[in-house]
Amino acid sequence: MEDKSYLDKKYFIDSFVYNCPFCNRSNIRYEMFDYFVFNWTNDKLCHGYLVQCTSCEKISMHLSYDEISDFRNYSSGRQIRIFREGIDIDSKIFYSVPTSFFVIDRRVPNFLRELVTEAEDCLRMNYLTGASACLRKAIYEFLVYEKAKGKDYEKRIKFLKSRYSELDPQLFDILAHIQDMKSDKVREQSWDKWDSNYLNLIIETLKTVFYEIYILPKQKKERSITIQRLNEVVQKEKNRKWKIPSI
Repeated sequence: MEDKSYLDKKYFIDSFVYNCPFCNRSNIRYEMFDYFVFNWTNDKLCHGYLVQCTSCEKISMHLSYDEISDFRNYSSGRQIRIFREGIDIDSKIFYSVPTSFFVIDRRVPNFLRELVTEAEDCLRMNYLTGASACLRKAIYEFLVYEKAKGKDYEKRIKFLKSRYSELDPQLFDILAHIQDMKSDKVREQSWDKWDSNYLNLIIETLKTVFYEIYILPKQKKERSITIQRLNEVVQKEKNRKWKIPSI
């Protein structure tokens, strides 16, 4: 069977189904609530799309420099506006509110989640300097939060690599060799911006590390608790059925 788990990381899956950032439901139907257009600059238009989740009924906003919507006519005479079919909607949108918070689970510490999400937003708008600064700060805050020991940046990453030895070591190797991160002093004015490919690599690496450290263990614990409770119910029911009535 084809692996389509990558769809869980998208905002819009197609013209009718998306992953809702409000109720956190995947593959839920949405409707385009409204459409507007405004002048982004003197010679550039921006198109705004408001979409509503059919489950929680909350509305999100999405901006694009392209007109990517179309009308669909129904036999009943009803006409609705939808995102054009057959396109990668996410690739056409440069800004959304709420942001893709559903991609980074709420179990990740809030300050780390915010920094990585802000870096993603900057990258979408091609603000490479801002994205680079947010990721550098996210990594430093991550090391502080984890109480990583070591005299320099590389040794602190190796400390975490040893602590979380069950994780893919390549993840920490990528973080250990990040450009401009080996200085202990945070002097953002002296740092160069990273290019978009490098930024994507660091973002995805951090997301994977966060998932393995903060989310997966809790999911395993939650599943174990669920199984334990179900087992208790089954055992109680079994004992009830086989209980010998007193004479």
